[in-house]
Amino acid sequence: DGLCPRGGQGMGPPRLGERAEPPRNHSHIEGNKSTDGNGIKPVRSVFIGQFALSQGECALAVHGLGSCVALILFAPQLGMGGLAHVLLPGAPPPSDTTSDLPAKYASRAFDALWDGLHQKGASASHLRGAIVGGARMFQSDADLDQGVGQRNIESLRQILSTRGIKLAAEDTGGTQGRTVIFDLPECRLRLRTLRDGWSEKNLKQ
Repeated sequence: DGLCPRGGQGMGPPRLGERAEPPRNHSHIEGNKSTDGNGIKPVRSVFIGQFALSQGECALAVHGLGSCVALILFAPQLGMGGLAHVLLPGAPPPSDTTSDLPAKYASRAFDALWDGLHQKGASASHLRGAIVGGARMFQSDADLDQGVGQRNIESLRQILSTRGIKLAAEDTGGTQGRTVIFDLPECRLRLRTLRDGWSEKNLKQ
C-alpha cells in the first residue's frame, strides 16, 4: 500500500495497450499518468491482492479486471480513499499464509482499507463504498471459474452492509472485463469496457 506522490512522479509501470485512441470523454492513461480533460495526475496501478491509499491528486487504477472485484472505500468530505484488488471472497483459510497479498481475500481487503483510512483521520461516518468487477469470464464452461466473480460480489456486499458502509456505486457481473480508475480528491469513478467504452460517475454527490 502507499500514497500516490504529489506532483508529476507516478507509481506503477506503464501498462501495455493503454496508448489507444482516447475515449469519448478524452479520459485516458498513458504510461503512469492519467488525463481526464482537467489536467494530468499520477496513477497508482493496483495489482491482484494489493491495495493503495491516497489523499491528494492521484488516480487509483485497475486494468483488465475480470472475476476479481475492485473494492473502493473513500471519505468524500476529506478527499481521501483507497482501492483494493480482491481475488477471492470471504476470509483466508488457515492453510493460506500468504503475506505478500494483503488484499487477496475480501475480508482482509476491507480491513486494510478501513484501517488505513482510519489512521489518516477518516471515521466510519465519513466512509462510502463502491464495488466494480466480478464478471464471469468463462462462459464456455460454467464451472471453470466456480462462480468466483459472483461470490466476490456477494461477499463484499455483505461486508459493507455489516460494517454500515453505504454503497455509493456498483458496476458488477456480466461477461466483460473492465478498466477502473478512481480519481482523487474528486472521488470520481471512471469505467471502461470494450463494448460500452468509458463512463463516469461523481461519487461526491
